[in-house]
Amino acid sequence: MHMFLSRLSTEEAVKTSAVSRQWVDLWRCRPTLELDMRKLMHTTPTRLMHEVSIEFASSMTKVIKEHCGDLESCVIHHYSSQCQDGTVESWIDTVIREKHTKDLTLVNHLIGCVRHHYEPTVLYLLPNSFSHRSLTSLSLRRFRLVSTHAFKNCSNLKILKLLSIAISEADVLSRVFAACSSLEVIVLEIHCLTRRGVLKIVNNNLKFLQVTSYNKIDRIEVHATCLHVLDIKFIRCERDNFILVAPNVRFNRNYWIARGYPYAHISYDISDLPQEKKSVWHDLMVNDINDKKRHGSLSVSIDISNPKEVDILKEVLLMWGDEMKELEILFKENNAYREEGERSINCTSHEKLWENTKPFPNTDFRVSTVRMYNFSGSNQEEFAFASHFVMQNMVIEKMMIKTSSFSPMKKLKVEADVTKLIELSKGNEDLSIECF
Repeated sequence: MHMFLSRLSTEEAVKTSAVSRQWVDLWRCRPTLELDMRKLMHTTPTRLMHEVSIEFASSMTKVIKEHCGDLESCVIHHYSSQCQDGTVESWIDTVIREKHTKDLTLVNHLIGCVRHHYEPTVLYLLPNSFSHRSLTSLSLRRFRLVSTHAFKNCSNLKILKLLSIAISEADVLSRVFAACSSLEVIVLEIHCLTRRGVLKIVNNNLKFLQVTSYNKIDRIEVHATCLHVLDIKFIRCERDNFILVAPNVRFNRNYWIARGYPYAHISYDISDLPQEKKSVWHDLMVNDINDKKRHGSLSVSIDISNPKEVDILKEVLLMWGDEMKELEILFKENNAYREEGERSINCTSHEKLWENTKPFPNTDFRVSTVRMYNFSGSNQEEFAFASHFVMQNMVIEKMMIKTSSFSPMKKLKVEADVTKLIELSKGNEDLSIECF
């Protein structure tokens, strides 16, 4: 019965209490709650929405209070009026302090608003609202943050998603991130920034950072020694004002276009990820809630001889729905962790590298330019990777292999391997393969 209930929505689960005595209290032990007021929009005239929403909110409060035990996750979709009358504040206090919720999501909706053309609801909360030790993941959508009181002493948070958030100035977010010193994942989407200022993120625990900002920011500073993924979807910050101190991340400044703003770009150090059974930040990229298909460019550091890293790279490349602008590959030398008994792939054919489990990008996948660093043609896996891209016509314009930093002897060897790749490319007159 518990398994059956786990597959139902919260509303449907609560309704099962009318089935029989056996079912009366079962829903109260669910580890998750999903409460959604949006269905009112389809059944209630606009003139009655406010009154009905108050009644519906009262029912939601009852469900929260009657739930027994702790919650793994709680998702609440509500209207702006619940922020104004203190209901949301009460819900937050109950699900965090009493239900010890680990993962909380709050989504604000406005009645009759046109998307992107409304004044976001200000989220006024008491100091330390999100600082309970049980809460490790928080997602807020469609709010305006004017203060940082609710985030005071939030060293408990590991994941913070601020989506469709309006702020008065960039410093508000800087202070939020400073108060959340243990963050490992930050997903940030700013839709309305009334004053520019400086956005500063200093966090040595941070591993994943995704940034989208449609308003100009004077300067962005990221100091994160453990950062492995930098995902810039869109920012309006000039090249010289983007400061990145993250030794694990490659970010090519050539991605800034003429106006001074960068293309969409992901820098991804895969080598640390296979050690973990589940990577939260990898799931965020592959299962993007807003737009699964990506655009722009990718820089990736990888041990190509590690099967786990190869599988991760395949998943990441599959996210691109159309032509990738540029792919940078930094090959690492067998530095990734391998479980006992696991062998590296030892290919004699360029196809064998891509036969296992996950598919390689479909036949429509194309990349304009591929740049390879630390490439060694004597490494069978690396040569297999490069030859696969060439023979499958995945590279449209250029494949560039850096040799300028090699010793004279190694440079000659790699240039000989590049000559072999050029031979493989015969028949594709548009493709240029060269060293730099």
